[in-house]
Amino acid sequence: MKWNFKKLALATAISSSMLMTTQANAGWFDKPEPTFAKTQYPIVMVGGAFAFDSAMGIDYWYGITDALREQGAEVYVTNLSSAELNEVRGEELVYDIEQILALTGADKVNLIAHSQGALASRFAANDERLTDRIASVSTSHAMNKGTHFSEGFRDTVEEGSTIEKLGVPLINFVFNTLELLSANEDSADGDYDSPARGKQDLLRLAQATDREKVAQYAADYTDMAVMPSQDCMTINNGEQGEVDPAFYGQTESNGIKFFSWGGNQYSTNFLDPLDSMLVPIFGLFVPEYKEEGGFQWDGLVPVCGQAIGQVIKLDYNANHFDAINQLMGLGSWKLNIPAIYTKHANMLAQQGL
Repeated sequence: MKWNFKKLALATAISSSMLMTTQANAGWFDKPEPTFAKTQYPIVMVGGAFAFDSAMGIDYWYGITDALREQGAEVYVTNLSSAELNEVRGEELVYDIEQILALTGADKVNLIAHSQGALASRFAANDERLTDRIASVSTSHAMNKGTHFSEGFRDTVEEGSTIEKLGVPLINFVFNTLELLSANEDSADGDYDSPARGKQDLLRLAQATDREKVAQYAADYTDMAVMPSQDCMTINNGEQGEVDPAFYGQTESNGIKFFSWGGNQYSTNFLDPLDSMLVPIFGLFVPEYKEEGGFQWDGLVPVCGQAIGQVIKLDYNANHFDAINQLMGLGSWKLNIPAIYTKHANMLAQQGL
């Protein structure tokens, strides 16, 4: 009798655990509605630093673009330079958008950007060549105020040092190889393939994402009305998150709606090589990361700077690479990353976008 009771108790515990897990991850196994993510205007995905569209069978937006298309969205993926100045990437995006508009015959597009892609998207949204051609700009884990990593990296990589002579060329080789692989139209994620970009340069990327350089770039090329009116970089050196929501920027400017979401975890899955190997390397160049009091960042970008326009959520249990469901879906156990994007597309659709 005791043995049967133990079996019953064990079965009850397992059933309860399965029920709680199912509830906690609601949406993981739901059958998607074929029109749930169908927006009025096509969606254009804009990658960040280190970005590609698809290489060696792996999509940058891993599982995300598939989920959007399965639920009715018309999605096009751009491939901007993975290591370049913001001005160069902005011009590349303007060209890509013009090509996608011509390809689709659409009146406008919705931009969804990750990381440094937010800066290129804001450039395009403020460019007179695309007046009335962009319906919305949505950003995930945006680099709107740069990253502390860039300054730490540039301070470490001194001119003439071994790292500059050997390490930087090696990383540049990886970036340029990714560009070549991504430029192959047979590997494109979707029906649009960006042209091959120029030579990639890690030091130019470090310059582009320097906090002071980003601030100057934003003032010169983007609409600042959608940014918070207070500067968290000035208030707390960008270490303690965003400003009070009362100071968030406009949600719409010049007929374009702006949205943002982000995360504040630097590591979420010890099985993910990006979490266990790459993020700790980034941390070596960020002194603030080791200081007492905590540093609110996602493993590459501070929470400070992730807010723009209508802020949906800035405390997802996700790091910088979870935001694009990398590495190959090995992200946070607590989140269904593709569902964040499909739900956002549904919200855009409900707003007539």
